[in-house]
Amino acid sequence: MTTPLARFESARASGRVTWLSVLGIVLVPLVVAGVLVWAFWNPQDRLDQVRGAIVNNDSPVEVDGQTVPLGRQLSAGLVGGAGDSADADTNYTWVLTDEDDADAGLASGDFAAVVTIPENFSAAATSFSGDAADAEKATIDVTTSDKSRLVDDAVSQVITTTAADLVGNELTTSYLENIYLGFNTLGDELGTAADGASQLGDGASALADGASNLADGTVELSTGASGLASGVSSYTDGVSQLSGGLAELSRQTADLPTQTQGLATGAAGVSTGVDSLISTIDEQSALLVQVAQGCDPVLDPYCAAVLTYLQEAQQAAAANPNAAAQLSAGAQAVATGSQSLADGIPALSGGISQVAGAAATLAGAGTELDSGASQLAGGVSELSTGATGIADGATGVSDGVAELATGLSTAVDALPTYSDSERTNLAEVVAKPVVADGDDALAFGASGVPFYAALALWLGAFASLLVLRAKPVSVLGSTRPSAVLALRAWLPAAAVGAVQGVLLAAILQPLVELDAGGWIGLAAVSVVIAVAFSATNQALNAVFGGAGRFIAMVVALVLIGTSIIATAPTVLGDIAAVLPVQPAVDAVHAVIGSGAGLPAALTGLVLWTVGALAATTLAIARSRTVSVRKLVPHAA
Repeated sequence: MTTPLARFESARASGRVTWLSVLGIVLVPLVVAGVLVWAFWNPQDRLDQVRGAIVNNDSPVEVDGQTVPLGRQLSAGLVGGAGDSADADTNYTWVLTDEDDADAGLASGDFAAVVTIPENFSAAATSFSGDAADAEKATIDVTTSDKSRLVDDAVSQVITTTAADLVGNELTTSYLENIYLGFNTLGDELGTAADGASQLGDGASALADGASNLADGTVELSTGASGLASGVSSYTDGVSQLSGGLAELSRQTADLPTQTQGLATGAAGVSTGVDSLISTIDEQSALLVQVAQGCDPVLDPYCAAVLTYLQEAQQAAAANPNAAAQLSAGAQAVATGSQSLADGIPALSGGISQVAGAAATLAGAGTELDSGASQLAGGVSELSTGATGIADGATGVSDGVAELATGLSTAVDALPTYSDSERTNLAEVVAKPVVADGDDALAFGASGVPFYAALALWLGAFASLLVLRAKPVSVLGSTRPSAVLALRAWLPAAAVGAVQGVLLAAILQPLVELDAGGWIGLAAVSVVIAVAFSATNQALNAVFGGAGRFIAMVVALVLIGTSIIATAPTVLGDIAAVLPVQPAVDAVHAVIGSGAGLPAALTGLVLWTVGALAATTLAIARSRTVSVRKLVPHAA
């Protein structure tokens, strides 16, 4: 009875392939992919399984009266969220210990890394707050165990560097916050200075105005002082002339008392004579009346003249009946006044003499006053010149202070002012202006799927050709063409590979989380890859025999070496680019990514498949040709 396994020829000399062997072959890529995914999937979630030690030798320092224990802060940063359930699995399990215990743990491999914080860590980290020449960087020592894993050293460096960056970022943030706070303070102080400068400018402007008014006043004062000097000079000349005139008057009036006394005597005599004259006239008038009464004016012309005289006298008396009395009184008044004048003239003469002496004294003082007024005029002129200079200087000061006030106001407007939240945010951004926004560097998740798939399917094909024959046993006795024999030998490995591809796609689905169409595409590409790899491994075994398996192992190593890190040697990358695993990696990348490059990758896989089958066909064709030397022992 023929079974499906009848077509599977074992690579061993005797026996056929069992279902258990086929199951083992199918499981090879699944085990490889499963172990890789299990080992590398999100390793940061299992960092707490790794132990590290912290040796804190730091001595805290005081800054502005406040204790700054940066060594403790760094230790806390390394420990991170060990007490927080959200962060407990994203960091090493750090242990605070001493140097001896840390060295022992490194030697035994109990500690993957030891971070030693030196004694001057806090002092160095805060040295920028002192003299600039004394500023230095704070350093920590990171030592890894000789028994650590391949990437443990890099992980340890990343974790400790991140913790150190956090402490440094806190210091930088605090430093920048103080700077931005200083901007606010500086702005306030400059604002106060600008207000003061503005007030000073107003005062200087007022001073300039006052100085200008002073200059104008001193000019007027100088003019007035010059006029005063001229007036005083004229006054002095006038007083001198007055003094001379009074002296002459005093000389000329020296005889005036005697003369006025004579006048008074004469006036008294005149008064007496007037009284006598009036009395005589009265007596003569009475006599004329008696004469007139006893004569005939017609006969006697003298009588007519007397009558006429009497008539005129009577008319005059009628017109001024008090004339005689007034004349007498007037004569008496003249006599009295003349006597009073005579009595006062000596005093007047003495007064004139005194005034003349005082005028002479005043004339001497006027000369001195004239000299002082001239000096005053000169001083006021100089004062006017100085006041003009003060006014010009005050105007310059006012302009300069106004420019200063304007400049300070501009500086205040230019200086930024920040609130507490703005200051904190800006300090945090400036302290760390650039951050990488991307997946976790230790994820090894979806980005490793193409590598996982290619390696698993390659090792699956490698295992298949360890169990299955690359060439049929009946090569010499078969009449079928070599191409048919190559295809018959390849189909079992290709069928196993197809199953491996589908199952591998199922295992990788949780990593890539594709939709139904995407998963079908991944499964189809995995089948194509598995088929191509089975043909390639068949060709290696058919052409090179046991050396072909060695070559297959080298291909796997090249894939591993060029897929884990981008710093692999360029030559190794160039070799990988021409191997069948490269289009396999590109095809899986295209399926789980944007799809770009998929046609080229599939074309490469098809070409490798066709080329491998052609190489197997040639190998089978060569093995069907036997030399006589090999046939002779059989013939014998």
